[in-house]
Amino acid sequence: MADIETDTKNGVVHDEKFDESSNHAPKLDPYGFPLRPQPTDDPLDPLNWSFYYKFFVLFQAAFLAFLGPFTQAVINSAFAPLAKAEHISLTTASYVTTVPILFAGISPLLWSPLSNVYGRRTIFMSVGILGIVAHCASGAAQGWGSIITARIFMGIGTSAGMGIGAAVVADMYFMHERGKFMGIYVVFVTNGAHIATVVGGFTALNPHLGWRWCFWLPSIIWAANWVFNLFCLPETLYHRDNRTGISHQQNSSFRKLFTFNSVPTQRKVKLWDFTHVFIMLRYPSVLLPVAYYALSFGTGSVLFAITAASAFGSIYHFNTAQVGMASGLSTFTGTLLGELAAGPVSDYILLLNTKRTGGEQKPEARLPAIWPGFLLCPAGVIIEGVCFQYQTHWAGPIVGICIGAFGLQIISTNVFAYVTDCYKPQSAEVSTLLNFSRQTFSFTLGFYMLPFAHRTTFGVAWAVLAIIQSLFFFGIIALMWRGKVWRERLGMPNFDRDI
Repeated sequence: MADIETDTKNGVVHDEKFDESSNHAPKLDPYGFPLRPQPTDDPLDPLNWSFYYKFFVLFQAAFLAFLGPFTQAVINSAFAPLAKAEHISLTTASYVTTVPILFAGISPLLWSPLSNVYGRRTIFMSVGILGIVAHCASGAAQGWGSIITARIFMGIGTSAGMGIGAAVVADMYFMHERGKFMGIYVVFVTNGAHIATVVGGFTALNPHLGWRWCFWLPSIIWAANWVFNLFCLPETLYHRDNRTGISHQQNSSFRKLFTFNSVPTQRKVKLWDFTHVFIMLRYPSVLLPVAYYALSFGTGSVLFAITAASAFGSIYHFNTAQVGMASGLSTFTGTLLGELAAGPVSDYILLLNTKRTGGEQKPEARLPAIWPGFLLCPAGVIIEGVCFQYQTHWAGPIVGICIGAFGLQIISTNVFAYVTDCYKPQSAEVSTLLNFSRQTFSFTLGFYMLPFAHRTTFGVAWAVLAIIQSLFFFGIIALMWRGKVWRERLGMPNFDRDI
């Protein structure tokens, strides 16, 4: 038991509960090491679900996270026709994306504590109804003020997948495989806005549709997905302090497959629960990755999305469809290729370290996998800015976007996997923090990056942002050096330990 106590202190298997009077040996992973966390014997425990059923659930949670930025960004390629129709500037038109981004970052601060008590599915379905209504209101709104108001509620209604989706991944997967499957989730999160620019570009260009259908089309997609989730998305929240009282004989085969209710709990939501998200900021293993991820996502993704219409339109005279393809396909390609060097590599590095240390799974072992992302993300941003400044062939900025997205994917996957490895029971809180930081910083870019570029040059403005983003990597280096020591010194949070 001494080894277990040591690992618990390190924050690696803090959610495992071993019965000292039990003769059950710990369950092992394919490499012969104890699973982290240890699953119960309950078939309703998401850790015990089959590979294919887990993947079915993962796809739904990831697609919900995809639809958030997707529905926010379909209009990105159509800023020009929107600005013309509403008699506003291109910068003002970009608020139709940046404003919902802000509210999609703030609102999960409420969803996180609620989902830890009432379940992930409950939040997804209830918040999703608001998303349907707000999407329709965006399409029907007359006047700029009405459109922005509807988009505020749309941001709130589409925020749950981005805010607590990573908690669903942590609910179902063990530490040794979390990099790969968290990477799949992150691919969906990152590519929502990228695919949206392609879809929005062709939608706005169609004379029978126009820019308003950049609101109506997401409404239809969101509503159809909500109906699918209603019948197919199970509950993944599992309160492990109740496992000893479960009667396995009462669980029908249907309920094993479609678990729509979490294991009963006596917990109630308290006002103090809504501070848990911010309490997690006292831990360096959360604060430093969250800050680096926020700067990286804004620099390596949102910057490309919100400036594409203006830059590609004014420099290369692209129409809305061409803008969407230039921005969307390049980021999509870079992200997919980047994931090949992200999740699987992260898990492999963790495995090598586990073998070298005789079975100790240290979350910090993942962090060296971020090095390629640290180099490539800012490099891609600088390449795009310089190509815009000197008006090179249009392939130049597209290559820069692809390189930046490649680096961002490596950063994102490893950050998500690392923080959930460190604090798995608090995965909803850290997922919310990652979303909040990403959305809040991204919201600000639309206000100053284009004016900054016009006052200086694209090369200078983009390089300044890339340098600032790179400086935050020193926090990750500090965690490689002292992360384990800091986690041991601070101990584990005293809430949500039963999840």
